[in-house]
Amino acid sequence: MALRDYCNPEAIVCDLEAADKDDAVRQLVDLLVASGAIPKTKATTIRNEIIERERRASTGIGNGIGVPHTRTKSVKSVAIAIGKIADGIDFGAVDGDRVRVILLMVSPNDDTDEHLAAMKAIVTMVRDTYQCRRLLSCDSAESFLDLIEENDAASKS
Repeated sequence: MALRDYCNPEAIVCDLEAADKDDAVRQLVDLLVASGAIPKTKATTIRNEIIERERRASTGIGNGIGVPHTRTKSVKSVAIAIGKIADGIDFGAVDGDRVRVILLMVSPNDDTDEHLAAMKAIVTMVRDTYQCRRLLSCDSAESFLDLIEENDAASKS
């Protein structure tokens, strides 16, 4: 599947106002619930799993991008929420920069291939300096989705 298939416009926010990393995770998981991607009854479990994963090692990969994620038995398919924070937040990123765009991914425990394919697509996109700048300049759900679709198409050629 293409990365775009895991993204719902209702789970993308361009004006996220998070006090810190945990708050950002909470808000993005809530977006996944509101979009119907994950059940409300599993939200607390998923939030806690992601926050625990972040405590072990930050997923602030640099260049203003964070990719918090978890594999969990609480979902049946990959779901991605995206949040943009104007001033960024401390994410413990490897380069020390504040994270301004967060791509939060939740994957099912029992589908390693789907998880790895989605993670590879994200990492390929954010490791490219030009694409990273484009991500940071997105100002709407549509612009995020357009960029993701372009990257999906490029990865197929």
